[in-house]
Amino acid sequence: MAPTQPNILFIITDHHAHFDHSRPGEFEFAPPVFERFCSQGVRFDRAYAVCPICSPARASMLTGLYPSVHGLRWNTEATRMPGNRTDFATGTRLYSHFLSEQGYRSAYVGKWHCGHDQLAADYGIEGWSLPDYGKVYMSEAYRGYANERGLGDARARIEHYLERPEWEGKTLILHHESPWRFMNGSGVLVGPPEAHEESFVAHLAVEKLKQLAGADQPWSLVASFWGPHQPYYPTEPYAGMIDPGSIPPYPSFEDDCRGKPLRHLIHRDLTHGPPRKYWPDWPVWQEVVARCYEQQLQLDAAVGTILAALDSLDLTGNTLVIWLADHGDALASHGGVWDKASTFTEEVARVPMAVRWPGELRAGTRTSRLVSNMDATATMLDAAGASLPAGMHSRSLLPLCRDPQAADWPDQVVCEHNGHGDNILQRIVVTDRYKYVAALFDGDELYDLQKDPHEMTNLLHSGEHAGVCEEMRARLIEHIECTGDRLAAARLLYALRHGL
Repeated sequence: MAPTQPNILFIITDHHAHFDHSRPGEFEFAPPVFERFCSQGVRFDRAYAVCPICSPARASMLTGLYPSVHGLRWNTEATRMPGNRTDFATGTRLYSHFLSEQGYRSAYVGKWHCGHDQLAADYGIEGWSLPDYGKVYMSEAYRGYANERGLGDARARIEHYLERPEWEGKTLILHHESPWRFMNGSGVLVGPPEAHEESFVAHLAVEKLKQLAGADQPWSLVASFWGPHQPYYPTEPYAGMIDPGSIPPYPSFEDDCRGKPLRHLIHRDLTHGPPRKYWPDWPVWQEVVARCYEQQLQLDAAVGTILAALDSLDLTGNTLVIWLADHGDALASHGGVWDKASTFTEEVARVPMAVRWPGELRAGTRTSRLVSNMDATATMLDAAGASLPAGMHSRSLLPLCRDPQAADWPDQVVCEHNGHGDNILQRIVVTDRYKYVAALFDGDELYDLQKDPHEMTNLLHSGEHAGVCEEMRARLIEHIECTGDRLAAARLLYALRHGL
């Protein structure tokens, strides 16, 4: 047990459009609560999702292991994908098991998406969660919350909707057996802010904090949101806060994807319609993107109520807070795409991420060192005084927070992608300058992120970068051998290409 153990609040947002949606001098978008939070702690400017898909990323943040090792390689709904686990294997140790050994009480509220049959409670974590993605607006907990406030059923006024333009202008009750039914659109959620799932999750978190405040032991609480994942349905007054006309075209909106692997063309031209069949020109996208930003502002305010509760309960001074997203959002990038797919672009890979621990970490620190959201696991354990188990891939961020120039921090981050809706296995290495994406069943990619931050030009076949390609492949080979990547296909990829 550590001499002075902090409480731990872990805030997870979902599918967060982060890169590159605030471009100084062109368009400023800075959610105020997150900005204030960053000024009070350490901001990571180059944080990556360990995998840009919900279940694999979230499972990695709970275990500190790569998806290829914990086994949730696709979303838990992908029950027919060969080799995919839809729940953790028996005996898998989550962050909460290690914290329990240090005397912690652990709670979790909100989106789980780390189990088809097993929920947080099945791992000894108190709180509330739903199986798979979860139909929050149809849950008994939300309905009880809504009825107490006279909110009724959740309803959205649809403004734009892919593949179902006949819905536009209609107000629909957001109830359906599929959680994806109302996913691919934008509009306004009818009712006050309290009707939004973000307010609901924040309410659950605040109520849990009130319970934990009186505990005679340190605690951890995960507050996990469904937002700002599409559909982009903010409530008023957030709806209307962003002027659509002020949003310039996203830098890669007109990307022709020339020289890029097939998966990019599939996402742009075949997925969801494709989007530009329904929304061909930027003025329509401006309205959709504005709703995305407004939903982020609503989420930002919801998190603010949790942080305010920490203050009012006199918990802030001894609470480590980690705030990050599971992955990004490809919205309007690379030719005008929607959602995410089997691509590992900066838009889906980069995440907002910051850590605050008053009295322990210097406020206002900012670093561009390469980190992963999976590093949250080891950070929690380190703060609690737990020894990191052998074989854990996560690294504690605390040494880097205390010394952003720490010499022993890796000069790379390695991520995984196993496809989304298909089986395109990828292993990705990012260094300070370059990104290399190695793919099975499709082409590889190399980008110079300093000269080409929006990845418009694939340098794979550029003769002058042959040496860079060789170095990046060598980094991936070493990583695969050192991490116990269980996917035989990954080893086959390198054996075939490099004569191993």
